[in-house]
Amino acid sequence: MKRIFFALSLSALTSAQAALQIPVIADYNLAETPNLWSKVKTDEVPPNLLSNKTVDDPRSSYSALFPKAFFQEDNFTVCYQNCSLSDPFKVKSGERLEFSSRARWEIIEQSNVYYWANRYFKFLEDRFYYRPRKFLKIYTNRQIKDETQGKVMKNNAFFNPRDTSLSFLPADKNLLFKLMGGKISRSGFDPSVIAHEASHYFFDHLFASPVNNEIGGLNEGFADYVANILLGNPKVGLVMLHGNVLRDSSSMLDGTGRPKVYAPSMEVHDLGERVSLALWKSRDLSDDKHELDRLVIDAVTEIGENPYSTVHHFKEAMLKRLPNVMSAQNLVMTEAIWEMIFPGEVNTIHNLNFLRTPIKSNNFIGFNIKQNFSEQFAKEMGVKSEEKFSLNIIKTEKISDSQTAILVASENESVTTPYWVVMDHARSNILGIYSLDRKLVTDAEELKSMENLILQLNDLGGYISDFVQKVQMFKELHDNKGDFSTAYKVSKKTIVKESLVFNGQMTIGERINMDLKKRVIARIIPGIPDIKGISLITIPANSINTKLPEINGMKVIGYQLQFATGTSMEIILNKIAQ
Repeated sequence: MKRIFFALSLSALTSAQAALQIPVIADYNLAETPNLWSKVKTDEVPPNLLSNKTVDDPRSSYSALFPKAFFQEDNFTVCYQNCSLSDPFKVKSGERLEFSSRARWEIIEQSNVYYWANRYFKFLEDRFYYRPRKFLKIYTNRQIKDETQGKVMKNNAFFNPRDTSLSFLPADKNLLFKLMGGKISRSGFDPSVIAHEASHYFFDHLFASPVNNEIGGLNEGFADYVANILLGNPKVGLVMLHGNVLRDSSSMLDGTGRPKVYAPSMEVHDLGERVSLALWKSRDLSDDKHELDRLVIDAVTEIGENPYSTVHHFKEAMLKRLPNVMSAQNLVMTEAIWEMIFPGEVNTIHNLNFLRTPIKSNNFIGFNIKQNFSEQFAKEMGVKSEEKFSLNIIKTEKISDSQTAILVASENESVTTPYWVVMDHARSNILGIYSLDRKLVTDAEELKSMENLILQLNDLGGYISDFVQKVQMFKELHDNKGDFSTAYKVSKKTIVKESLVFNGQMTIGERINMDLKKRVIARIIPGIPDIKGISLITIPANSINTKLPEINGMKVIGYQLQFATGTSMEIILNKIAQ
């Protein structure tokens, strides 16, 4: 690829109307041409995909919030790796902008992300008359370490609502990846990925406080759909995957060859494929495609007013709007498509009799949970370096064969807040959360304070079974047995006495600390976490009547995982009905 120079005078750096030429992947549809990628290396794009595009000089370049970020607009900025670092652009002789061959791909990625982010926000304003309210920080080639492995995360992009940021990560160039025939480009090269991730930011404006995991699937499908209509192409990932498709909104089958039909507890991207398929097929059959696009936004906004909405709420909201944009014949076909993909209706609470039952425990179990992140990771991701919370199941009431009301309490220091949570077992959704004064909780701040509790309740059965499995697995490691011992060996054991509160009583237990080393096979297989140590928390066996494993007359009631990066997670069973 030739070295590229961009004409840019010093006056252009401060002139709002100056023109700037930047290298971008302008024609996304061209990326689907198979022979275009035949000799292209990992983390590169074909020269034929690149072209110079003239854009207005960024209106806030080298000013305002991030003085070192060259690509900055009123509502977003695009920084290279970190907004505190200087961008790899250089001004030479006060006349032109240039970059070295060593930095060319960094320049292309940052330019491409800026170009498509700018087009995206203009698209939102032109098509939907919408301007987002929150300032968005966008990072290209961002270096973030995986807290479980200590390696820089790759081959991904994500929106983080905690700090309103969007990150594009580097591509994988390791030898093993190449030997397996893998070729991939960094996410910031791909216009469909840029539009998809920006649409998560848009969705966060429309539906700020979802309770159910299904809305994560709706979010993914919505993001694909908006990228599809922006680019006029139903396929996502063509540039990132060197001409191959990641997800295709026009295909009735997913990547594994399964029909795109809804099932409870689907992984969010799998559910998203079903959403984007229904929307894309609806668009094909609509008489006014731009009006349908607007009605999709309208439907998300409507169900966003109910934090307990599910994907079937979205289905009903769309079916209510479709008659406005299609003929009677096409409407029948479209309704059939939605019913095929999302069979059934919205599930509602069968009765509220549980709110009038006496508050007396009949199924008590409780866990104390603590997470610690490294200071660097916490700062980069906008999270607390330490989080403590609890999960206490006080009482359960059967509403029907498919619904249960669970009285739960989340403790924060000395405060205990009980709520009734209605679970729909047929679709694994939360239908409502009620305070003890029988009021449905809808306040966004109150729901935000229950975030960790809601996260565990969305898969309560899986959470408890996962705890039991891990306790057993780590006990087997202690005995140098089991599958886990094939990847790790215990290099050192120490035992310390520890005071614990169990079922409200002070108990003297033990903490068995095991220092770990990876076995040779675990060092060469990618993806195995870098665990530094595991601690088992135990109490005298006569203190508890459960089937949890024993070590030397002590019951294992908890564990702590310590990763080499400094991140740790501790889960301890501290209450159980005897």
